[in-house]
Amino acid sequence: MNAAEPDGPRDLIGNPYAGYGSPVAGPEFVGRTTAFSSIRNRTFTSLETASVSIVGPPRVGKSSLARHVHDQLATGRSVRGLTFVPVWITVSGCDSEQSLFRELAYAVQTWMSDRGLHGDRLDPLYESLSTAVSWDDMRMRMRTYMRRLRYLRYQVVAVLDEFDAARNVFRRSAPYEFLRALAYEPDVRVALITTSRRDLAEIVVRSTPELSTFPQIFGLPVTLGCFDARELTALLARSPHIDADLGQPLLAWLGREVGGQPFLASALLSVLHDRWAAHGIPSPAELPHHLGEAVATCSHLTVRHHEQMLELLRDENRLTTLLEILFGPQVTAQPQDAERLAREGVIRPTADGWEGFSESFQEYLGLLERKSDDWPLWQATETGLRAGLTAALQAAYGDLWLVKLRECQKRLIESCENRQERVRRGFGELAPDESPLDYAYPQDLLAVIMMHWEQLRPVLGHSKNEWQERLELIARVRTPMAHNRRSGTSPLLMTQFREYCGDVLRWLARPTDQGPQSESTEPSESSESSGSLRAPVVDVDAGAFDQSAVDAGIQP
Repeated sequence: MNAAEPDGPRDLIGNPYAGYGSPVAGPEFVGRTTAFSSIRNRTFTSLETASVSIVGPPRVGKSSLARHVHDQLATGRSVRGLTFVPVWITVSGCDSEQSLFRELAYAVQTWMSDRGLHGDRLDPLYESLSTAVSWDDMRMRMRTYMRRLRYLRYQVVAVLDEFDAARNVFRRSAPYEFLRALAYEPDVRVALITTSRRDLAEIVVRSTPELSTFPQIFGLPVTLGCFDARELTALLARSPHIDADLGQPLLAWLGREVGGQPFLASALLSVLHDRWAAHGIPSPAELPHHLGEAVATCSHLTVRHHEQMLELLRDENRLTTLLEILFGPQVTAQPQDAERLAREGVIRPTADGWEGFSESFQEYLGLLERKSDDWPLWQATETGLRAGLTAALQAAYGDLWLVKLRECQKRLIESCENRQERVRRGFGELAPDESPLDYAYPQDLLAVIMMHWEQLRPVLGHSKNEWQERLELIARVRTPMAHNRRSGTSPLLMTQFREYCGDVLRWLARPTDQGPQSESTEPSESSESSGSLRAPVVDVDAGAFDQSAVDAGIQP
């Protein structure tokens, strides 16, 4: 055949990435070698045909892996000599707790009937199951049917795709326990392969307050994240256009732009291949323009993917943890939280910490962190500072610390006590019985530290200038934040505000690690060596600090 006239099938699949977004299997499936091997060993080459859960964030290829396993491994006979019966059920399509089990029985019966196998022994049992109405009747007849199937030496392998939907389908523990019985009891032993965004235990908890041992039969989940460099290389190798000269720049670009996220990488490559089919392969000089246009074309897909990621993390109460790990301060986040997010492909390690899985995701999270996490960060800083200062004053003056403050700074303490009294009058018995410092503003706390620095220095550590620099800026930013006025802040000022809040929280957690430092008026070495831009304490965008604007009412 003439090389200029490619055959039909090859011409039709000139863009091997055009099906992005749909599950892939067979020759189109790339990567996931370790995950595939783990499922094969646990479910298909072991004597017990164990059940496996595939877990990961949106669009990482969970259904594709399950489909590939279903097509490649659920054929022939098991180690025990039982014939595999492959079943695929999309749980999001089930509308009742019985529907999933009825669909399972229907799929098995159809597979057997299509092959003309044991109709005389299975058909009556299936008919009996079909006429069952109540949950108990259905459960008993289903168990009888599946036991007979096992007796006839068949091994059911059931993929339960989109298993997150079970939390809406199952509203009590009984369906989970029945699934467990089908998968666990030796005379039935259905091998389950679930795919879900959430851990199975989390799904069960969201479904019912009743206890269930269903998740315990699965062991450790097979967790999918982003493609690594080897898997991205395999994805690029599917292209008929990409040679060695083009492959390396594309590999580096995909690593930066999408961090190996399979769906986003395939979407970008699909857009590029459509463009190349129309305009030809670009030269090295033209390539950056092509890549930039592909990113712009896929921008809405990228944003939607990031939104889905955050919806999942927010639903699991892990979004704040993610922001703490990436932007600090790490108040509640633990090392195992970062390790889990890394396994899921949400973050990746750097030389000095962690970052989002791609540059665009990191930037997206930065915007979110600026919008949503500044006030909780300030609240943590404010609470920690008041508690730390109270402890330092008690260490310096003993139980008479408040008397000492009243003697030295009478007007400041009276102002705090007036606010305290207004809260008590307004809320009565609901008002907490706290010390006056719990009603102090940042500028008040700074004034206390400055006046009593010689007594507080052994406890607080660091230098007087360092504390003054941070608390003055925090106080300046806190006023417009308290009234939701972003016009009083600049991006540079907010960046420094977050950094300084993090410093204060770290210093309070380890106040005397560094010991007292020099009282030089020059900026500290630690603040200069970080390499980050520093806004002046008197920021032109912040305007003059007007404490009276806040003092006019009760502190938010």
